[in-house]
Amino acid sequence: MSTARHHAQSRYTCKAYDANQKISESDLNELLETLRLAPSSINSQPWQFLVTDNADTKAKITQSMVGGDAHNAAKINNASHVIIMCTRTDLDDAHLQKVLQAEKDGGRFASDEVMQARFELCNHYISQLADDQTKLFQWSENQTFIALGHLLFAVSLMGIDATPIGGYDQAVLDEALGLADQGLKSSVLVALGYASQNDGNKNLPKARLNAEEVIKFI
Repeated sequence: MSTARHHAQSRYTCKAYDANQKISESDLNELLETLRLAPSSINSQPWQFLVTDNADTKAKITQSMVGGDAHNAAKINNASHVIIMCTRTDLDDAHLQKVLQAEKDGGRFASDEVMQARFELCNHYISQLADDQTKLFQWSENQTFIALGHLLFAVSLMGIDATPIGGYDQAVLDEALGLADQGLKSSVLVALGYASQNDGNKNLPKARLNAEEVIKFI
């Protein structure tokens, strides 16, 4: 029987993709639905996930990879799909109301009064951060990285390879995709697909610090 530990042990960061292998539509839909269900603090979901397998869009992404980041371009070009994980630059009432409406539609509130109390609680929490936009965005982006971890474990369960990529010029990519006009900033890229036989990282043993170094009971 496969266990969580087994998948954590076998998961690795793909360094080279087979451009001829594509993720099936059914697997992609399953993966994206799993990503949609990612957890976030107060269910804020301060993100948007831009998904592409389009060559022109991939070209825009790779234009943000120059100098020391240029080696990442091949991963983007050869991957089946790429997800640009974006974070909202502001959490306004309209977004919060949209989240609450989804919670209401899902049957989470016994009454409108309970829904209003939930809104006031979430609004109070966010307002404590809103005085410092840098702090608010940091908090929001932390949620996006929680979703990243959720995604990486999900793909390992599905036998799909993945590469989280932070090596790109965020300003260049965000401008190319017009993200500022959408109230977004890119936080991290994820290439998805199937490893090439030339992927030198695939068969290397996993190396992590010993449990005693990173886990302590207090």
